[in-house]
Amino acid sequence: MKRGLLGFALLLGAGFAVPVAAAPAPGAAAQAPALSPAAVAAIDAIARETVQTGQTAGLVVGVSVNGSPVFVRSYGVADIEHNVPVTDRSVFRIGSLTKQFTAAAILLLAEDGRLSLDDPLSTFFPDFPRGSEVTVRELLRHTGGIRSYTEVSDYFPTLGRQNMTTEQMVSYISNLDNLYDFEPGTSYHYSNSGYYLLGAIIEKVSGQSYPAFLKARIFDPLGLRNTAVDDTVEIVADRANGYAPVRDRPGAFTNASYIAMSAAGAAGAMRSTAEDLLTWANALLGGRVLRPESLAAMVEPGRLRSGQLSSTAMAAGPSWQTVFDYGFGLALRRDEAGRQMIGHNGAINGFHTYSQNFPDQHVSIVLLANADGISAFEAGPRVARAFFDNQGR
Repeated sequence: MKRGLLGFALLLGAGFAVPVAAAPAPGAAAQAPALSPAAVAAIDAIARETVQTGQTAGLVVGVSVNGSPVFVRSYGVADIEHNVPVTDRSVFRIGSLTKQFTAAAILLLAEDGRLSLDDPLSTFFPDFPRGSEVTVRELLRHTGGIRSYTEVSDYFPTLGRQNMTTEQMVSYISNLDNLYDFEPGTSYHYSNSGYYLLGAIIEKVSGQSYPAFLKARIFDPLGLRNTAVDDTVEIVADRANGYAPVRDRPGAFTNASYIAMSAAGAAGAMRSTAEDLLTWANALLGGRVLRPESLAAMVEPGRLRSGQLSSTAMAAGPSWQTVFDYGFGLALRRDEAGRQMIGHNGAINGFHTYSQNFPDQHVSIVLLANADGISAFEAGPRVARAFFDNQGR
């Protein structure tokens, strides 16, 4: 979750209004077509190249069609020191993909009548500076203006390495210098602080810890057996280790810098597998997690108080990250062929993840990498092109 990692890597583009295409009914899932040999070969070649050129230690690529996995393959190593290969069961930290789970949890509480998206932050934290001026909806859309704690220069070498309670983290955020980047609701800036605060709201409203609430309301009902809010001290079967590439030495790695999972919280502390993430994507966009009106709100492009799309206030990033619309924990764009995309990338020390869904084609694509960098962000769009070019959807 070091600066530039947790959630700052979103491979996205121009905005649009998103009519969500419901996934087929469970009985239709078995009708997912087998991938053509050409598609399999093309995707396999991209993945092998990504690992063999030393961009990451290991990689898992997953593709689902009509709600069923049609391609899940693993490459490289999960543990370099013990030469343990990555498998389809390997568990990776997923960084800011966590945000869509956080957003869904907030919407579940809204459906329960326990909070409103238009509640001010002060409803839950009366002493938070200017909390009466920022709404839950604006925290979800990154338009609340609260400075991201991951951009504080000394955070990672200090508090980022310590176990912190939710109360301590909320206090830390509330006492940041220059707490607001802009007047609430007037601009857009990606804020891990906003999503950490959303996790704290979930705990305060539900009376459960953030991990316990997600387990009870999302993970267990959907059968996501290998998905959890991560805990550094927990022994996790098939856990992949995280690495950092050595500069100017392709294929050489060091162990990634340590980060306490309490430092990431609801902004990026989860772990998962490729198959679980495909299951989640299909359940969420297929309407099996939220009511239709909640899902519609989640994928509606965010707006400022002026009525303008939040994307109009967004600066373009690197070559692989362009301006995009942002809903609740999900980014919205079209690809170069005009296909609608709904997804989010994520990165945290030693890991980065690409996750995109093509709702009109009922296709989801996930790449999990266990190294710092952008290899999955660059390989992901290539995998998508290889699929569509060779599968004819």
